[in-house]
Parts: sequence; C-alpha cells; structure tokens
Amino acid sequence: MARPAVRPALLLASALASVSCVLWPAGSGPGAAEVSLEEALARCDRGEAVLIDVRTPPVYAAGHIPGAVNVPAHDIEARAAEIRRMGRTPILYCG
Repeated sequence: MARPAVRPALLLASALASVSCVLWPAGSGPGAAEVSLEEALARCDRGEAVLIDVRTPPVYAAGHIPGAVNVPAHDIEARAAEIRRMGRTPILYCG
C-alpha cells in the first residue's frame, strides 16, 4: 500500500498516461537507465533525486507530478548547471 503522501502523485502520474523516466547525467542520452515511476518517487521521497518534467510549460501547467520542476527538453543543456546545483540526481520524464 502506498504512503498517503505518494498516492496522489501516483494517481496523477497514471492520468498523465505513459510516463518514461530516465536518469541523467549518469546515463544521459538514448541509452540512459530507465527507472519506474515508483522508484523515481521513492528516490525523491528519500531526497536523492529531483523530478524534471521536460514538457513545454503549457503542458506542464495542465498537469504534472507534484514537486516536479519544469525544464523543457530544449532548455536542458542550457540549464544543466542549474540542475546540477540542485544537488540531487535529476530524473527526467515526459508523459
């Protein structure tokens, strides 16, 4: 059974359709290691990771996983230093 704080995030994520998560920068690019949504949320709950929603701002605004930071895919490279300063493993996702 999911913890109450995680349940809303899981429900929202399910509503976002198919969510694919990849770790970055340790395995950036097409060959990056995929993690399940459950594992991504667990890593965030432990303070090990931060969710980065790579969709456009209007799509992000329409619905996203609570706590996720919006960095559109085309801005990732330009904002890489900012993401690294967060001090947690970034987990990029789109839905």
